[in-house]
Amino acid sequence: MYSLFWTVVLGIAVHPVTAACPYAGHASYLASRSPPREHVEIQKGANSTKGIFYMNRIAPSTSQIFIANADGSNTTLLLPQNKTNPTFDLHPSWSPDGQWIVFTSERRGDGQADVYRVHPDGTGLETLVQSDAFEDNGALSPDGTTLAYVSTQGNHTANIWVQGVEGHGPSSPMNLTDLPSTKPTNPTSPQGHFRPAWSPDGQWIALSSDRDTDWTGHSNGTGWEHTQKLSLYIVRPNGSDFRQVATQGGFSLGTPQWSPDGRRLVYSAMTVEDTYDSHGFIFGQQGVTSQIFSVDITAGSNAPSTQHTTGPFLKLNPHFVGNSSTNIGFLVKGSPNEGVNYTQPDKVTQKAFSTPFLRNPSWSPDGSKVVFEVQSWDVNRPAGKSLFSFDHDWDYRFMDVFPQFNIPTKRLAITQKQLGDSSVMVSSATYTKIDDVFDVKDISSPQQAGDFAFGLGGAYQPSFSPDGKQLAVGFGSWFAGRTSHSGTIYLANTTSSNSSTATNSSGIPFSRSYTNLTAIGGTLNAGFPSFSPDGTRLVYRLWNVANGQPLGLRILDMATGVTTNLTDGWDNTPGWSPDGERIVFSRQLNWTASSDENRWWADRFDIMTIHPNGTGLTRVTDSPANDAHAVWSHDGRILWNSGMYGFRDESPLYDNTFQPYGQIMAMDADGSNKQLLTDSMWEDSMPLFIPKEYL
Repeated sequence: MYSLFWTVVLGIAVHPVTAACPYAGHASYLASRSPPREHVEIQKGANSTKGIFYMNRIAPSTSQIFIANADGSNTTLLLPQNKTNPTFDLHPSWSPDGQWIVFTSERRGDGQADVYRVHPDGTGLETLVQSDAFEDNGALSPDGTTLAYVSTQGNHTANIWVQGVEGHGPSSPMNLTDLPSTKPTNPTSPQGHFRPAWSPDGQWIALSSDRDTDWTGHSNGTGWEHTQKLSLYIVRPNGSDFRQVATQGGFSLGTPQWSPDGRRLVYSAMTVEDTYDSHGFIFGQQGVTSQIFSVDITAGSNAPSTQHTTGPFLKLNPHFVGNSSTNIGFLVKGSPNEGVNYTQPDKVTQKAFSTPFLRNPSWSPDGSKVVFEVQSWDVNRPAGKSLFSFDHDWDYRFMDVFPQFNIPTKRLAITQKQLGDSSVMVSSATYTKIDDVFDVKDISSPQQAGDFAFGLGGAYQPSFSPDGKQLAVGFGSWFAGRTSHSGTIYLANTTSSNSSTATNSSGIPFSRSYTNLTAIGGTLNAGFPSFSPDGTRLVYRLWNVANGQPLGLRILDMATGVTTNLTDGWDNTPGWSPDGERIVFSRQLNWTASSDENRWWADRFDIMTIHPNGTGLTRVTDSPANDAHAVWSHDGRILWNSGMYGFRDESPLYDNTFQPYGQIMAMDADGSNKQLLTDSMWEDSMPLFIPKEYL
């Protein structure tokens, strides 16, 4: 068993997360009036033929690869970087001959992952795999002729592929885990395959997979975000002899690596429930424990495993170090001294060392050196930052949450959640001439201010009136706070007037006054409004704070103030279609209102549409994974966030994210012609198309 001995490695520019949310770095807003307005100049869709596609992404701001001695000394950057625009490099691994480091990089564009290799001295950079699909976790065979890697090519799920290197090995790429003999038996279950690792003799590839498991929520199945049940498998490089070699009920087994003699696989193990908190915020990670085990795969399916570690904290990415069959190097994550540790360090060349946000360590064949990535979350993507355009007809750009566009005024509204304090900003279509039209500090209580600082509330889902002169927005506490704190729909001005309450971006005074549209006291939580195209009605969702139950969707008549019930289910984020004919929303299909079942029992969210008169309820998604956050596009299609293609990597290896499997999709209003719009390893959501004629 190992003991914790730490050396703090200095001189690496890394910064740990400062609060309980990837958006929480701006908690200091309480000391200032206006939220930050970080943005880059957009040349009005010059990089596209059709216009701008705005979206949100939760991912580290930077990731760089370092190489060091096995005790953390002599740490150097593997590749030279442009300080103003560094490349995003991650997931390094040594080649078995020690001549190469294979790694993943988004150097072609934010969100687009390809596989490269470079010599340990930083020379000889080569592209190994490049496509518009997601490619990751490359591993070279012992003879250097074949690359095993993860790719979503073909069916959008993570599979293990092999391809030849420099004219050697397989003549064309081959999908090992989607062959007729190897594909999962349940096509609607998770189907991810991750972390390929070659056996020392090159005869086998080990991997982890969540194939044929269930889409299960955290908190014993009641949570919205998915957990992940991983088992270990091996397969021949030609796709034959695929078999499971390790699984454990209620546990997730990950990041397998081979022993030097090729008999054992070392891996990390944690409860399935803990796979959720392990990719969350630091305070959640600190409460999660995993251990390192190994199993003799030559001893049959019932071979006992050997436990190599004890004690608290997450232990991940184990490797047998050098030629040792007993000394295992691994990552300790979520500890106050997170970094590299060893089960049997010699305390001379192999000492534990600490570096915040050190991830994915890999040791040289002789065990003398370690390569790893260091992530940073301290600098947000600026609004308008260029992203990789998966649809090359559109210019993909980063934007904060709940973007809405008003055609008559050509103005954009967003909630500044990642870049501010969850106030609402209105700007030009290219995010210039920015006005703070709904400042949460104007009306927030001290308790609400604390929620907003942690990203748990604010002014959400702004919706323009048809003429663009006003917008409706939900103000209050959201997420779990909806069961304990109220939420209210407000109406705010976006245009100039004779008031001097505030001054817009053109220096013209305008009235920053707010009208409470749902004066419902502290017993109800109203939020997520959407105007009808003619501006006469407003749809929103309602929650009962007193008993913690959903109350469905409501429609407010703006002239009479009369509210009618549209639905009575667990419904959220409604949006009125551009033609006024339908309302799209997300529904929890398994919820029941009976008094003894006032929560969901399985995480099955889907997209629904309904006519404003309450007829024509239609389910337009049917994935067993969660489908939610639906909005209408300018051309009457539905855009939404889906988990249907599953994780791109092992869940515990992420940080500061909620749904790392979430991708953006589009479909026709009747649910047909479903199309994937992003294919990254990150949580992508909040889409908005702005055609070029409106820029």
